[in-house]
Amino acid sequence: MNNIWLANTKLHFDIKEVTGEIVTLDGERYYKIANYDQMPDFFIAVVSDSDLWMYISSNGSLTAGRKDRDNSLFPYYTVDKIHDSRDTTGSKTSCLIQKEGIVHLWEPFARDQDKIYNLERNLYRSIYGNKIVFEEKNTDL
Repeated sequence: MNNIWLANTKLHFDIKEVTGEIVTLDGERYYKIANYDQMPDFFIAVVSDSDLWMYISSNGSLTAGRKDRDNSLFPYYTVDKIHDSRDTTGSKTSCLIQKEGIVHLWEPFARDQDKIYNLERNLYRSIYGNKIVFEEKNTDL
């Protein structure tokens, strides 16, 4: 079943190894989880030195606010509901990329894009817990 096509595109079903390491990114130290998308969704707290708070799912959905849940910017839900809201909270990007005369649609971090393109997805969390970086590299484009 590893030879399935969607129109003219052969679908990818690669299983990649999840690894972790401390790296330096833009002069700061981060813990990097390579191929984090191969893991079940997990929850991350982003710390702050003020009364701001943020909880983010590894799939990009989030909740954040100031002081308490009554002052949230995004709905204050339980972890499972935050994981499920990946298509309604967080970022959304659509790119049209021209390569060799063909225009490709690429939506970074979108569900099932890894079946269409060869992707590398990495998650970085600063060693202080106050910054998170999502990275997606599309080696096809």
